Amino acid sequence: MTSHTENHLYAVVIAGVGTRMFWPLEREARPMPFLDPADMGSLLQGVLHRAEGIVPREHIVLVAGLHAKSLLEGVGELYSEHNLLIEPVWRGTAASVALAAAHVRKLDAEAVLLVIPADHVVHDEEACEAVLRQAVAVASGREAMVVVGIEALRPETGCGYIQKGAELPLPEPETPEGGSHLYAVRAVVEKADYATAVDFISSGDFCWNSGIFITRVDLLLHEFSRWIPELYRDLLSLSEVARTRDFKRVSAEVYAWLHRQSIESCLMEKSKRVVVLTGEFGWAAPCTWDDIIRLKGTSGGDEKEVVLLESEGVFVRKPPGRVVCCIGVSGLIVVDAGDALLICCRGEAGRVPGLLEELKRRGMDEVL
Repeated sequence: MTSHTENHLYAVVIAGVGTRMFWPLEREARPMPFLDPADMGSLLQGVLHRAEGIVPREHIVLVAGLHAKSLLEGVGELYSEHNLLIEPVWRGTAASVALAAAHVRKLDAEAVLLVIPADHVVHDEEACEAVLRQAVAVASGREAMVVVGIEALRPETGCGYIQKGAELPLPEPETPEGGSHLYAVRAVVEKADYATAVDFISSGDFCWNSGIFITRVDLLLHEFSRWIPELYRDLLSLSEVARTRDFKRVSAEVYAWLHRQSIESCLMEKSKRVVVLTGEFGWAAPCTWDDIIRLKGTSGGDEKEVVLLESEGVFVRKPPGRVVCCIGVSGLIVVDAGDALLICCRGEAGRVPGLLEELKRRGMDEVL
C-alpha cells in the first residue's frame, strides 16, 4: 500500500443491522454488533480494533442505528458527529454504504473505502490485516471493487457466496506468501438454500462472501449511478449537505421512503467491476447460538456457576452471579438474559424468529 493510498483510506464500519437471532441477549435496542455472544468481546469492538490497525482513528466512519450513542458510551471519545452516522431506520447495507460514501466523498474525493460489517469474529488478526492491506492495494490500482472471500468449509445457509472465475495477477509487492489469491467473479449470491449450498461446495468454485469490500469512492459512485440510480440520486443529495446541520434532516427524509436492500443484491450481483481476493484468517460470522457453540464449545460461561450432573453437550450463557444447574439432560442451549430465558435443543436455534413472532402475537413487546 502506497503512502498516497494510506492518506486517502477510510474504514466504514456498518453496525446498524440486528438479526434478532441471538435473543434473548439481542433486542431491538441492542442489535447484534453490540453483543458479546461468544464471550470474546463485542463484535463491534473487534471490528473497530481491526480498523484502527489499518487507518487512523479520524478516518473511521461508524454507521449505526438510533440507539448507538447510548451503547457507545463505554467505547471512548472516538465517536462524534464527525465520524458517527446515525441511520433513522435500518434500510439494509446498500443504504448504509451510500450514507457513508456521501459523508466521505465530501471529505475526500480521492477516498478509498474499506467497508467492514460488524457481524463477524477473526481468530488471526495479523493474517487478517495482511489480507485487507492486499485488498486495498488491489482496489487502489484497478477499476474494481474488491470483495474479501473465505474458503467455504461446509454448506451454510446464512452465508453469501461468490463464484470464482479466472485467477488474476496480484500487484507485485503484494504477491501472497500464505495463500491469498485474486480472481475474477462469475457470480455473487446473497444467500443459498441448503441443497444449493451443497452444490456450491461440491463444485469447488465458490467461496464465502465475508461482506468486507474495498473500493475507490469514485468507482462506487459510478456503480451506484448505473445499477441503483434512485439511491445514487439520494446519495448526491446527502453528499451536498454532509457535515452540515441539514444532514440529519435530509437523511431522515431519504430514509423515509427507501426500501430495504442489501449491497449484494442490488449492486454486487449486477456489477461487472467485482473481483474477489481470497484469504484465510480464522473468519467466522455466527448467525445463531448453534454457531456460537461451534466457535466456543459447550462451556458457554463461568464454569463455577454452571453445575451439570449426568448432563453433556449443554451450552449455558447467563449473567454473572446466576447459578444454573442441569440434571440428566443433553444437547441443550440455555441463554438467560435476566428478564427472559431461552431453552432449546441444539440444532434448533435457527427457529428463534418464529419464537419472536409468537411473543409479539402475545403482546410481550417488553422482551423484544
